[in-house]
Amino acid sequence: MKGKNKILMISVFAAVVVLASVCTFFYLSKKGGAPEESKPFGFEALKFNGSYVSTDIMIEERNKFFEKWKRNAAVQRMSEEERTDMLLDQIIERLVLEDYIFNKSGKTATESEVEDYIKRFIEPRYKDSGGLSVYMSSRGYTTEEEMKKDIEEYIIKHKCIYAVAKEKGDPLTEAEIDEGYAKHMMQNKSLDIRHIFISTQDRDKEEAKALALEIYEKLSNGEDFEALAKQYSEDEETKDNGGIIKGLISGFHEEAYDNAVFTAEPGELLEPIEVYNGYEIVYVDKVVNYYRTRSEYEQIITVDKFVESEKYKEWLEELKKGYDIEITDLSMKAFRLFREGKYDESGNCYEELYKQKKDIYYMDKATEMYRIAENWEKLLETSKVCSKKNPDNLLYQVYQAEAMLKTGDEEGALKLLEKAEKSAEGNTYFLSMIKEFYKNYGFEEEAQRIEQKQNQ
Repeated sequence: MKGKNKILMISVFAAVVVLASVCTFFYLSKKGGAPEESKPFGFEALKFNGSYVSTDIMIEERNKFFEKWKRNAAVQRMSEEERTDMLLDQIIERLVLEDYIFNKSGKTATESEVEDYIKRFIEPRYKDSGGLSVYMSSRGYTTEEEMKKDIEEYIIKHKCIYAVAKEKGDPLTEAEIDEGYAKHMMQNKSLDIRHIFISTQDRDKEEAKALALEIYEKLSNGEDFEALAKQYSEDEETKDNGGIIKGLISGFHEEAYDNAVFTAEPGELLEPIEVYNGYEIVYVDKVVNYYRTRSEYEQIITVDKFVESEKYKEWLEELKKGYDIEITDLSMKAFRLFREGKYDESGNCYEELYKQKKDIYYMDKATEMYRIAENWEKLLETSKVCSKKNPDNLLYQVYQAEAMLKTGDEEGALKLLEKAEKSAEGNTYFLSMIKEFYKNYGFEEEAQRIEQKQNQ
């Protein structure tokens, strides 16, 4: 065989083959929509410490995965195998963390801690919107015991991961804490206010500002808010009740408005606040706080920062080593082996799937794995099967020819390529692929022959 640098030949030829492989993948992946499941998703797909993970957990996590990523374009562009592999990581992470947190960490939560959580963070937030029953309904709880159990587990998880984050993660700066805590406090309170709105719709900005300041002065001098609201306010929804708004929360107004109103104290009358369509004069009647203390907030963002870091991934991978995790679903296992760079083993799994399901897609995947692994004997076997099933796809004949060359059968490889060349008459794509193969493996005369045909 005429020689060229091996790395150059393979890399250049790979560019042609990659495109061909992509086309083949999409051709073979069209199976008329989602396959029917003869068994529940995840049935006997994964073993954790010697026991199969229940289909309930597998399906529950699949639903969570869908909700999390359904609007993520990058994830939606992935193949089904890639998404399933991501889901598998999510399931394994859940199993490992749950066992570590609840069985090994030694962290607990008392009944009083659970009750304190409800009183500080749930009841105040829902006091004016239906109370605890509304919170329970929104979260899908049917009993208080179920809700309290969930809160208990949350407290334990938080204690555990915070302890790990303090040991393994990067410390927070005071600036990081201060910057986030001010916003946290604003987002975790509700206000009862009275307000008077002066619009710029029928007057210019200066007129509106002057009127707002005039009203503000009257209020500062003790005039009745309700009476002035009924007289001046241009908010039709609240002027007749004296401008009263109950249970106001941040995030629904302009930043300047939120910054002024949600940092005010009860009993405070605020100077006119400029908004996009006028001016607001606000009196704060009542403030209900359900934000964390600064120390509690520091713990929360320490955990958040840690779980998004590489150090968390390193800690989790180390933690996994203490568990017996076995992927038993052949399709999931085949792709995971591919992801780990174990191409021969992956190819074996895909071959076994082909034997079980008689779907040529799996033999195509096996062929792909063996080619990456440079297992030329197996590539020769599987590409023959694929070529027999899909004789019009000449990529498989090129694969066979490559395997024959690599195993010393140059004569046989050239005869096969000559046959493929005849079959490709009139097909520019396949002729170009064969021509590139000739060129990259040093068969210049054969490559020129095809070049001449294409130029005629």
